[in-house]
Amino acid sequence: MCDPVTLMTAAASAASTAIDITQQMQKAAAQQNQYNTLAVQQRTAAAADEQRAQFAEQQGEADVDAARQKTAQQLGTAQARLAAQGTDLSGSPLAVLGDIAASGEETALSLRYRSMRHAWENRVRGAARQAEARQNETLAAHVDPTLGIVRTLLS
Repeated sequence: MCDPVTLMTAAASAASTAIDITQQMQKAAAQQNQYNTLAVQQRTAAAADEQRAQFAEQQGEADVDAARQKTAQQLGTAQARLAAQGTDLSGSPLAVLGDIAASGEETALSLRYRSMRHAWENRVRGAARQAEARQNETLAAHVDPTLGIVRTLLS
């Protein structure tokens, strides 16, 4: 028979090992949860980026429409003034009207470009966040408590 001290030492060692194994498993589960939480946060942020991109596009279209309406009003006002003066709308007055139209269209196109750029920036940021989410999901899937358990058993 084993002496009681050896038996108690072996039992204490076995209990300590069981506790260490449980801690390794809990640590692995916590790490998986952390990676999965980060992935969810990144996906949520990516969805918000897509919403911002869509808003930028919608706002850009509204700005373009407003700019073109303003140009049309300026053209109408200029034509009315020229007509009130009895000016023939050929030659220099026509060039003035052309300049107003060209300037207005340049403004509209600039607004469209700016909104498209903002939408693109948001989508790029969203794509990067989606990639980070996939990376975190991969890391979570590869968390394995086995190595820590083996170390515990060997010690």
